[in-house]
Amino acid sequence: MSSRSVNSVSSDSRGSSLLCSALCAKLVRTKNMGLDALSTPLRRCLSTLELTLLSLGSMVGAGLYVLTGTVAHDIVGPGIVAAFLLAGVVALLSGLCYAEFGARIPKAGSAYVYTYVTVGELLAFVIAWNMILEYVIGAAAVARAWSGYVDYLAGYKISNWTNSHLSMGNIQPFADSPDLVACGLMLLVMLFIGLGAQVSAHLNTILTLVNMMVVAFIVCSGLFLVDLHNWMDHGGFIPNGWKSVMQAASSCFFAFVGFDVVGNVAEEVQDPARGIPVAICVSLFLAIFAYTGVSGALTLMVPWTDISPKSALPSAFKMRGWGWAGTIIAVGALCAMSASLVTSLFAMPRCVYAMAADGLFYHSFAKVNERTQTPVLATIVFGTLGAITTMLFNLRSLVEFMSIGTLLAYTVVAASLIVTRYQSHFPHEVAGLEMIPPWFERLEDSEEATKARARRKKQKPGRLKESFYFLGFLNRYEPGHAVTTAVLIMAMFQVGLAIVLFYGIDAIQQQKWWALTGVTVFSVGFFLSLIVIGAHQQNRNIMTFKVPFVPLFPAISMFCNIYLMIALQPMTWVRFGVWMIIGFLVYFSYGIRYSRAQGPDSGPQSPYLIVPKRKMYKRSDVIRVSQPPSYINDRRQLGEEDSLIPGGGSDSDFPLSTYGTRSPPPSGMYDSEPTETTRPRTGRQSRPEDSEGSEVEGEASEDDILTVGSRRGSRR
Repeated sequence: MSSRSVNSVSSDSRGSSLLCSALCAKLVRTKNMGLDALSTPLRRCLSTLELTLLSLGSMVGAGLYVLTGTVAHDIVGPGIVAAFLLAGVVALLSGLCYAEFGARIPKAGSAYVYTYVTVGELLAFVIAWNMILEYVIGAAAVARAWSGYVDYLAGYKISNWTNSHLSMGNIQPFADSPDLVACGLMLLVMLFIGLGAQVSAHLNTILTLVNMMVVAFIVCSGLFLVDLHNWMDHGGFIPNGWKSVMQAASSCFFAFVGFDVVGNVAEEVQDPARGIPVAICVSLFLAIFAYTGVSGALTLMVPWTDISPKSALPSAFKMRGWGWAGTIIAVGALCAMSASLVTSLFAMPRCVYAMAADGLFYHSFAKVNERTQTPVLATIVFGTLGAITTMLFNLRSLVEFMSIGTLLAYTVVAASLIVTRYQSHFPHEVAGLEMIPPWFERLEDSEEATKARARRKKQKPGRLKESFYFLGFLNRYEPGHAVTTAVLIMAMFQVGLAIVLFYGIDAIQQQKWWALTGVTVFSVGFFLSLIVIGAHQQNRNIMTFKVPFVPLFPAISMFCNIYLMIALQPMTWVRFGVWMIIGFLVYFSYGIRYSRAQGPDSGPQSPYLIVPKRKMYKRSDVIRVSQPPSYINDRRQLGEEDSLIPGGGSDSDFPLSTYGTRSPPPSGMYDSEPTETTRPRTGRQSRPEDSEGSEVEGEASEDDILTVGSRRGSRR
């Protein structure tokens, strides 16, 4: 072979290697948040209460009125109370992970944007692509259930007419006849969603409050109809054993799916650092109360063997002589399903908008209507797709396709939280730390607070703790790299352990060697991975909500979600594969070329930055903290430090901010006018030694305090 041929082959090999390396680099590139984490063209108008009710409306839906009776009668009996409680705790672990990310990264997209910032582009696209599908299918399934309930109340007159006039035959997975009622309902709700976030939130608030009042009626009225013998007779509280409780908990877990809607609307929340964690945690606790309370009342009213799976609550009240209660329950069921439909259609276009804004989906879907400040095109297109889906497909086929995307998102978010906890701050958080004015640190001048600040400054996230010096070889890598690798290895052990526990449960009970060996090996690997992760220093100076007991809580959440994915039907995985093929065609033909992550972020920077929040303050406002050093030092020397605090007053009653700002917000950042203003005070005139163009002001203007939501009045 000639030297020219050898050089040609070598050149081709290097070219292929470089091409492969460039492709891999694009697949794992991450989103650079820069300093614009809080900038958005959407309208920040949702209060913490509205956000909580959005999350609650998404969770306490049709499952409360349908799933409760089915699981109690077919699987676990009165033990459904324990099953819902266990499922709620597992869901709470995932919710805590979303709460921390939502407070630190208040961007639309939920799990998609969290994955994009921490893991990489391809996995983020996979998460978002499946989230879109599940929102469409979830909305379609709820609309079908709503239509079926109305048909039941109408004596099946609607279905009888469509079956006789619009029959499509028995072709799976299509319905026997088109569901025009469900289709019309989807289009109607879509119009409400397109009118703006505030309209959608108000509609959901009304529906959810009515639903919760019906839940309260069921629980309270159940106290008058309690018969404790129903929990003691007929096999006792857990007639089918604890194995049935675990099986029921896996089904009940999906009743709590929906709190991730909070992350998808993060760009429309007035105070995301406070509102998102509060909304997720409070809504989950209320959902746990609703499900356990209703299931307890149901199984105490009638024996679990007599529960009607199709109409559990109305039939139970009828058996106890309260037939009139069926009307109240019907109202609650319709409101619950309507609220669930609103939240699904509300979150879906925000996810599409987030992808399009990052360049991973067609850019037209990133356009925001100037009047309503919502992604109207995404709302119309995917709302119409959902309407067509609910009209043509049967309910069973729709339900079977759900869950896998949600479980995958929950798993990745939990893993990403562990990784980021052992890394430094995001850029917008670092900027917030640098913007702290001198009087801020003076608010904690105790010896203990000073020592705590000194310890935080010495911390090096991602480095080994001193007590684990014998693992010093791990310090050879970049900070956080060993933790990332350990999380990946831990996930592999969790998958193996879940497979053995699910498919080999009978072999474990029979004490077969291969099953016991598998459980031992995978459990030890899981435990050692946790030790390696815990041996590193965490970033304990995170300024917003933090998940407790990291890495234990996120690791448990990962395993529970992986186990539930393993338990899904094989056909669900086949459909998942087909959907992903379509998604990869979109990504590799469009997203990989137009991704905004391929270059430095040149978008507008928000003037809002995250700064720490002290425990002594119960409120959070948006204030201005960027007075020039000369102005601040002048005031401190003159003993006028209190005048640096907008509105005057003492340190003890000053509502310290979660978000600071270097300048007044751009037009449209906060559409509502400031609800508080400070009374102008006589201030000093600008001096020659002040730098030209500085922001020293003679008077405190209305822009000096920009409040978000309902706040207390400023001191006069």
